[in-house]
Amino acid sequence: MSTENLLLVTPEHLKQFDEHGYFILPSVIPHEHIEIMTEIIQRAIEKRDQDLKIELKVDGLIQCSTDGKYFFFMHEDNEPEMNKIIFSSYMKQITKAVLGETVYYTHSEIVVKRGQEGKINPERTTFAWHQDSGYVPYQHTPYLSCWCALTEMTSTNGTISVLPIEQNPLEDENHHINWSDKPRPSTEVKFPCYQHRKDESSPDLIGYFGSDPGIEVTCPIGSIVVFSSLTLHCSSSNRSNALRSAYNVQYASVPLMSEDNQSFRHKADPFIIQS
Repeated sequence: MSTENLLLVTPEHLKQFDEHGYFILPSVIPHEHIEIMTEIIQRAIEKRDQDLKIELKVDGLIQCSTDGKYFFFMHEDNEPEMNKIIFSSYMKQITKAVLGETVYYTHSEIVVKRGQEGKINPERTTFAWHQDSGYVPYQHTPYLSCWCALTEMTSTNGTISVLPIEQNPLEDENHHINWSDKPRPSTEVKFPCYQHRKDESSPDLIGYFGSDPGIEVTCPIGSIVVFSSLTLHCSSSNRSNALRSAYNVQYASVPLMSEDNQSFRHKADPFIIQS
């Protein structure tokens, strides 16, 4: 399906973003781009599995934990065809609608969860409740996550859940607000950034300790979940027999800088620049 001439983001989507912290665009990624990403992921997994067999762990851009989750960070440096997705017309529509006339590409990660055919403990493929901004240990301008479903997302294969902003916890002994800011330049609402703690049983950081299950996102392949870096989200375990793949591409209205403001934290590739 071509999205070139479709209005993807409506005023209703932006209203939902301001009120709830996210919106969902079903089946907007073209089949051609899904195929590109599927082939890239297959190559990356094969390479990582081979590297692990020979104990070669020198590739800092590709990481795999032993608990059934693969991570591929900014993998476009190895696979330039991924730029077709990062700088696509649909991403331009989405980011311009949310962030405005100035947009930078900042970071991306592919996350693949192995299925049960790999004899993996499914609970090891979960991700704890967190905000993406919780992984940046200093105050910054909130950025945007475009979480792309590269496989169908179901209740059994490890999809994400989001906690609508209005269901955020109040400050208490478990939830301390470090700072608050607008999730996009042209809104007046502010979202909080919570203090995150290290999970004792995994590398995860945790920003929410309540019992609210949030909204589980079940969606077709090619859908994009658009949410703020201040939106709490988590993901469940992959209890299916197949790989679950997602691609989180992140954009910002201003470059995300290092804490000393002397360098970019990741990247700051111009995408939309006001003339």
